[in-house]
This record gives sequence, structure tokens and C-alpha cells, in this order.
Amino acid sequence: MPPLEAPTIPAVPAGKTVPLLDASKTEKLSAHIWMIPGYPNIPIIVGKKAVLVVDTGLGNSAAHVISEEVERLAPGKPLYLTTTHFHPEHAAGFGGFPSGTKLLRPSVQENELNADRGRMLERFRIHNAEALSQADYGKPELFKDEKILDLGDVHARIFWAGPAHTYGDTLVYIPEDRALVTGDVVQNLATPTFLGGDIGPEEWLHTLQIFAPLKPKLVIPDHSPPGPGEKLISDEEAFMTALIIETRKAKKDDLSEDDSVEKVTTSLHAQFPDWIMNPLTKDGIRRVWKKKE
Repeated sequence: MPPLEAPTIPAVPAGKTVPLLDASKTEKLSAHIWMIPGYPNIPIIVGKKAVLVVDTGLGNSAAHVISEEVERLAPGKPLYLTTTHFHPEHAAGFGGFPSGTKLLRPSVQENELNADRGRMLERFRIHNAEALSQADYGKPELFKDEKILDLGDVHARIFWAGPAHTYGDTLVYIPEDRALVTGDVVQNLATPTFLGGDIGPEEWLHTLQIFAPLKPKLVIPDHSPPGPGEKLISDEEAFMTALIIETRKAKKDDLSEDDSVEKVTTSLHAQFPDWIMNPLTKDGIRRVWKKKE
């Protein structure tokens, strides 16, 4: 992994004010998994002995909504929490969970959090100052590469996936349900968001290829609807591969960086017409163009 550096955050707001999670819309996705849809989606894995929540929501108020829903689904059971990455809507709401909640996080994600929490908080506070007024990332139990939880009749494999959206992207695989929680690493009909330091599409593609052999039946992204696991992963591999190959060709054909961005963006729109094209996808094209082969 390259040396940890604070990523270059675009000088634009993070987005609109994030509404509080609405637990009345909680849906059951599989035998052991429920999800509160929102920004972000919050998976809740319920076993006979304990519960695992993935991500905190944006701030303590969102986390309080999650905590109440967990108590409704699994009253009195021990609660584990993990975070897919360090961005505020995923990790800054630990204060909204009950005392005794056990927070688990890989060391690489914790290092990235400590290096860059200030910059990312500032970006998200542009529109969500109240929600993040008492941002709380908690004090986690750290692990290196993976942690396996026995929740009773179901297990959760929490593992560091590799550099993609961030350096510390963390996924959760539930083998009994063949379900994979992917955070920002795999979305459903939405292009990747490049925010992690100097991580480019090549590194992201390599990370996808590492966990693709899991062949999950269900993928649960954080900012788009759940969908068929193998297809979503293979579709993102195809998107990333096309971006890389076409950008390299444009550069080889002596197109400027800006002209390459426009040419490749137009081509990707045509190949993936149903996808939401994130503005930061263009940044991914620029990262490939600038990279020395």
C-alpha cells in the first residue's frame, strides 16, 4: 500500500443536507439481514447471540435511530459495530449507540481516519453542521486484515478489502446468506467515486478482483439499492476496465488530458447508459491519464 497521505478533496460541498434515517422503511433482505435504507444504507445482521451493525449514519442522531431499530429487531442482544470506511456518514456517529457497543475497525482504516478526519469533516459540515456538531468516531478494537464474528446461527467476516474508494475500505461477508456489504467499493448502477489519495482505477480494479471469487448472491452497497452480487461486481469490473483501456488509448493517441476526459466520459455514457455518472468519475480518468505506464 502506498504511504498514507491526506486525499485531495474537491473544493465543493459534500452534497445536500442529509435527512435523518427513517427506520419505518427498514426491509428484510435475507434470512439474517435487515437494512435501513438511506444515506447511507445501514445493514443490520441479526444472529441468535448477537447483532452486527455496519456503519453509523451521519452523526449521533442517525445512530440513535439505528440503535432503536436494533433494539426492536433484537432486544437485549450484544451489539457489534463496524465501519466500511472513515467518511463521516459511515463512521462519525458512535455516540448514538448504547454503552457496551463493541466497535471493530481495521488498523489501516483507523490510520486513515486519524490522518484525514478533519478535512473530511469540514467538507461534510458545509451542509450538515448540526448533524456533525458532536462527531464521535469511537475507540475501536483494531484488527489487521480480518475479524470473524460468531453471532449465533450466522457469521460475519469483516475484512480489509484493499485500496479503492479509500485506503481503508472494509467489507462484510455473511456466508450463510451469501451476502456482501460493499460500502462505496461496489455500487448498483452508479459509477465509482474517487476520493482516496492517489488511488486510481487500476488499484480499485485489483481490489475488486481480490474479492470477486466470493461470488455473493447479494451485494449491499451504501449509496444505491441492493442487487445481484456477482453481476454488480462483474459490471463494475467491466466499467473500470473500459475506463482504464480507453484512457490509455486516448493518451497514446496524443489527446490532451482534458480531451481524453471528455472522450472517455462520452464513451462510458454510451456503454453504461443506465448508470448514474458521478462527477468524480472524471477524476478517475485523470488519474489514469497522469499515471506513468
